[in-house]
Amino acid sequence: LCYMNLCMEITPDMLVYSNMKSIPQNDSNNLEEKLLFIPALIRNGQRPYEISKTFQFGWCLQCSNPDQFFLPRFLHALHLHLAYEYALPKTARNPHHRQCTIWTNGILWSDDDGVQTLVEIVDNSQSVLLLMSCLEGLECNMVKLRMEVITDILFHQKDTCPILQLQEFIIDPSQLEYPIDKPSSLTLYNIEHLALCVLLKKPVITSYKNEGKLGIKVSDLLPFEPNNSALSVFAGRNPETL
Repeated sequence: LCYMNLCMEITPDMLVYSNMKSIPQNDSNNLEEKLLFIPALIRNGQRPYEISKTFQFGWCLQCSNPDQFFLPRFLHALHLHLAYEYALPKTARNPHHRQCTIWTNGILWSDDDGVQTLVEIVDNSQSVLLLMSCLEGLECNMVKLRMEVITDILFHQKDTCPILQLQEFIIDPSQLEYPIDKPSSLTLYNIEHLALCVLLKKPVITSYKNEGKLGIKVSDLLPFEPNNSALSVFAGRNPETL
């Protein structure tokens, strides 16, 4: 199960640190047992009601084939990776103290760089939603983190469900009020189209379902990017290959 990224082995002392279990002094036998964390067994099926806000950035990975969907294994592996990779405060002394909220199909965390991140599987498991916001003046931290998170999402997708036919989109900044259950109903900007705009040095990108609507400046869609030829949403990929 660990090899398949369906669970992660944790040390029993984590239960002590989190006050979930008390171990008598000089009782080392109890610390030798092995414990597994299995996200599939999380029973908190509902998203936390307190998450009701407008985010600053939104990205989604969608199945373009209506008969396809993201497998549970992808969700579980992604849950594990995001929680253990990003939800640990850099200044924390306790390596098991994760500052995040996890529910059946999503995870939310905030870090010491002033960035809040939400990743959720929505639309009947056909869309991966990434929403981010940050404190004023720390936008560069959000840009850096979203490149890393998008890279991780794409990696786990290729590792667990590589045959899916997918498209990547950026959500219009004016439509980022959470919750978002069906990203396809919003104004979206295709990553492939964005890459073409960058290559042709076009300042404006039109939406995926244009319908004659005026587009948006690339600089307004993705502000605070240090390099327009290597946008964070490309996740390190060459725009010529997108």
